[in-house]
Amino acid sequence: MTNNLADVLMKSLEKVTEIEKKVSDFPHITKDGKWLTFRYGHWTGGFWTGLQWIKSLYETDQQKALQQAAAWARRLKARTDDNKTHDMGFLFGPSCVMGERLTSDGQLKELAIAGAYNMSDLYEERAGLILAWDEPGYEGVAIVDTIMNLPLMVWASQETGNEKLAQTAIQVADNIIRYHVRADASTYHTVRWDTESFAVVERGTHQGFSAETCWSRGQAWALYGFANMYRYTGEKRYLDCSARLADYFWDHLDDGTTLPRWDFYFRNEPDAPIDSSAASIAAAGMLLLADQSPAEQEARWHKRGELLVQALVDHCFSPRSDCYGLIERATVDQPRRSGIGESTMYGDYYFVEALYRLIHKNDHERLALFY
Repeated sequence: MTNNLADVLMKSLEKVTEIEKKVSDFPHITKDGKWLTFRYGHWTGGFWTGLQWIKSLYETDQQKALQQAAAWARRLKARTDDNKTHDMGFLFGPSCVMGERLTSDGQLKELAIAGAYNMSDLYEERAGLILAWDEPGYEGVAIVDTIMNLPLMVWASQETGNEKLAQTAIQVADNIIRYHVRADASTYHTVRWDTESFAVVERGTHQGFSAETCWSRGQAWALYGFANMYRYTGEKRYLDCSARLADYFWDHLDDGTTLPRWDFYFRNEPDAPIDSSAASIAAAGMLLLADQSPAEQEARWHKRGELLVQALVDHCFSPRSDCYGLIERATVDQPRRSGIGESTMYGDYYFVEALYRLIHKNDHERLALFY
């Protein structure tokens, strides 16, 4: 690679320190380069905490850094009674699962287990899916992003001995393949079931261009999520699904920059925004896929993840200390003209995770720390 990965990682973690000096609550996304923050973490508090854990591994006073990261994680206790959103893996995975693996802190384990039970409250057995949000206007709506949260339920099942949690997660993952993954390995963002018959009656999108196009960040969530479900369950169909999804993602990147437009319908269209966060999630996902794949496929996914990281460094990495996050040019919600050309906490977190995975490629003990 043309840039020294260790240097990019160190510069990224230095900027995390700079951001922390400016915020008292969880940073979410930027608006005009300035971080919007949320007291209880919105759905991205886990990513900020995950960055704290990774940063602690490089601090001189590691014990102090671990304590600071744990303090951020414990602030998510306020979300342990929140059974209205599917986002529990996002919230408690990079924060409490990773934190417990680093510190053996039983309180962090209990917070994450509570999050898994919150998710199970949203499971609709008659549809075989998890409700995205229990709020008016989203009745019967499931989203592909949920695949990223299901490993929390498998992990909690292993920690508690409650087999139903894992069984539920596996059934939902299988139905995400059934309902969200198209024959060409692109994905529908949303699925809606009828609340009386519980049959799936509609497939479409919330943040993509149209029902039949492919929202690039949803595709990235899916390819990472299925690779992680394989890691947690050993079910090979999830590894195979992840590889198909990753091939589609790779084949629809822009020529030249190796970056995704916000929706793949706009591939190579210079006036359409790219989504750097989709690239960072996919890069980390492909590197996870490489780590899980047979030797004859490992190099392929590793190289593609590496090229995505290089594209992010070349085109999106932000050296500015006064504003933005680690990478710019994310697209939060193009249909609603929200967060265009900004930084996002999820984009930054997966950028750092991808860098870490590249640097520690062969150190499986280090890589096992991740949720």
